[in-house]
Amino acid sequence: MAEEKPYLTGRTYIFKLPKGKDLMESLAAFCHDNQVKCGIVNVIGAVENATLSCFDQKKKKYDKKVIAQPLEIVSLSGNISIQDNRPCVHAHVMFSNQNYEVFGGHLLPGTKVFVGEAYIQELVGEPKVRRMDKVVKVSLWN
Repeated sequence: MAEEKPYLTGRTYIFKLPKGKDLMESLAAFCHDNQVKCGIVNVIGAVENATLSCFDQKKKKYDKKVIAQPLEIVSLSGNISIQDNRPCVHAHVMFSNQNYEVFGGHLLPGTKVFVGEAYIQELVGEPKVRRMDKVVKVSLWN
């Protein structure tokens, strides 16, 4: 295996996410518009509804879940890499509802922002490229 070259920190972004827009699409569009090809993303805030998934390791497929209620973003962390020649945000998220029940999984398009504050730390170096892994059937860094 080739030796990994270290990444240096590049630009740092903190910004408000647009109300009513798709959370995943807003993050990916920001990365595209600002040419962020590799980095770390964190978000706090709230959403009007959520769409997430969990990978079923035996069936080798994602199970999608839509939660149609207002939720707090307890934690959203992820990375930015390249997939299909575009910035790709891969994020895992934890939500809580009004009863303080917690839901979590892989963030999918379909999550509508109520309010959000995002932090993106760009990493400078050869960007990671995401491709389908033939063994586990998940898109991973090459």
